[in-house]
Formats: sequence, structure tokens, C-alpha cells
Amino acid sequence: MNPPIRLKRGLQRALRHRGYALYRLTAEERAAIERRDDRESLDSVFGPSLDRLQELRRRYSEVDLPVAIHSVWGARKTRRGTTDIGWGGVDLRNFRGHSAYVWDYGSASFEATNLKFYLFTEAVRRKDRLGLLGTLTEDGAFGCSTYEYEGTGPVSRDLLDSVVEINFLDKHVGVVQRDDLRVLDIGAGYGRLAHRMLEAQPRIQSFTCVDAVPESTFLCEFYLAERGLEERVSVVPLDELTTTFESNPDYNLAINVHSFSECTYAAVEWWLQRLVDLEVRHLMIVPNNPAAFLSLEVDHRRRDYAPLLDQLGFKLVAQEPVFDDPQVQALIGVRDNMFLFERC
Repeated sequence: MNPPIRLKRGLQRALRHRGYALYRLTAEERAAIERRDDRESLDSVFGPSLDRLQELRRRYSEVDLPVAIHSVWGARKTRRGTTDIGWGGVDLRNFRGHSAYVWDYGSASFEATNLKFYLFTEAVRRKDRLGLLGTLTEDGAFGCSTYEYEGTGPVSRDLLDSVVEINFLDKHVGVVQRDDLRVLDIGAGYGRLAHRMLEAQPRIQSFTCVDAVPESTFLCEFYLAERGLEERVSVVPLDELTTTFESNPDYNLAINVHSFSECTYAAVEWWLQRLVDLEVRHLMIVPNNPAAFLSLEVDHRRRDYAPLLDQLGFKLVAQEPVFDDPQVQALIGVRDNMFLFERC
């Protein structure tokens, strides 16, 4: 037998024994890998604004607040363009790609991922009573994986999640019809939802993004400026929160998408108390657990913060799964629920 063939078969047997498989890449998969490997330098993406990142890292390291103590998002090491924060780390050059910010099935094969996104898109289309899939756009910038199907433009996890969340908020709070909306996005990441909500609703009165991670604040400032939204959104660094809340305490909607689930109980309590002080009426939470409100402590224990919500006067007024069909939930791997609380 030809030595390369023997080597290949031996490798296949060894992989199968460990639960893996070896197969030839399709042209689409090869192209996707080549796109991901063709990475620009940090300087070519961010230019002089990298000095801002170093400044934010220094300033955040000096903040003495419960929200500055991280169980997941503390930076452990940085190499080249990749920062080891969150689950999976973040390639700052491709921050909208498969990372701690966006789970886009990047570890699956192209065929499996393409099928999941097709099911995802069709499920979102059924929930999209506002028709946002026909108005919001996706350009695949900054490493974002996109897929296109009959009757849609390019779609991404960023776009699809945003469409579902905006429809939920509009159904229960009327965000698209109102012109008095003042939003506080807690754990805003790179500014995904701010971008989508401001694109969907030009009459939003104010939108403030806050995050306890310096890389997130840096990316949020950069990304929203790239989208031309710097005049319509305020990105507040962690050490300016107190001053900002004192000078501009007027918010009527707070949003927390997959953030409290990755914070300590003390951090969640601090944020909720701020919302009480600010007299925020509505709070939307999307936890990582589909049915429980659990913090993540530094020692990786989970702690239920649902009693804290009740104690501080946040009453559940609406709950809706991201996808209604349990089979779709299982096939896509998304069992998330959206919750809306009201505090009178």
C-alpha cells in the first residue's frame, strides 16, 4: 500500500477511536478558512485609536466597584490581536466573528452551519412582525460570518438576534412607535444592539452603552463610529458611570443580553440598585440559562439573583422564547428566553 494512503488511514482510525472524523474540505469551507487566515494587523484596523484601548485598560484597572471584579471577562493574556477575555477569547481585528461576543457556530462544518442559519433565518422570519429582515442590513464587516438564502439579503447571528429582540421589545414596550425612548444597554459589548435599534428606530431619544470590560468599551466606541452613529449614542467608560448617572439620570428602558449571567452576584446587585436609583421603569434580561437567573461567581459557583429582582421591585410582565418551536430550539441550539420586568 502507498505510504501516504497508509498514513491517512491510520490517522482516520486514530481519530475515529477518539470520536473525531477526517474529511475533505469543500470549496466553501476552504474559502471561509482562507478569509479568516487573511487577517489584517491591529494597526491597519484601528490605527491611532489603539492608544485609546491602552488608556481604557489602565483606567479600568483602577476602578474600585463590584462590577470591576470579573468571573468570566477578566483579561488573562493578550497575544497578537487576540485577547483572552470571555469564553473563547476575542480577536480584536475580527470582533464580529465567532468569539466570546458572537456564537455563530464557527466550529461546525460549513454544511452544518449553513443549515443551522437557514433554520435560524426562517424561524426569525416567522417572528418578525416588524419586517426588520427587509430593512436592516448586514455587510459582514469585522469578521462577521454571513449567509444568504432566497428572499433574504446577507444574514448573520448579529442581525438575527437583534431582529428577534427588537420585535420582543416593540411588542411589549412599543420601541418602534415611541419617540421618548431613553435606553441604557448594560454589558453592551461591541454595540450590536445599539447599532440595530438605532437603525430600526431613528427617533430614539437617547441610547447609552456601558460595559465593565475595557476592550468592549473600546470596540463599542470604534464600531458605532464606523456605523456613523457617534452623534446618536453615548458610550460611557466604567470610571465615568457615577458622574454620567448623576448628570443624566433619565432612562426608561434598560437592556441586559447575556451579561448578568457572566457577572458576579455583587455586580448584578450593584447594577440593579443603580436602576432603582435611576427609576428605570422597564428592564429586559436575556439570561444564558433558559429558565433561571443565575450569576457566575469568581469560584464558578452559580447564585440565583431572581429573589433580588423581586426584592427591588422588578416584576415580570412578559416572557417569550427566542424560538417558539422546541424542535427548532434543539436543532439550532438556542433555548434562550427573553424576559421583561417592570418597576412602578
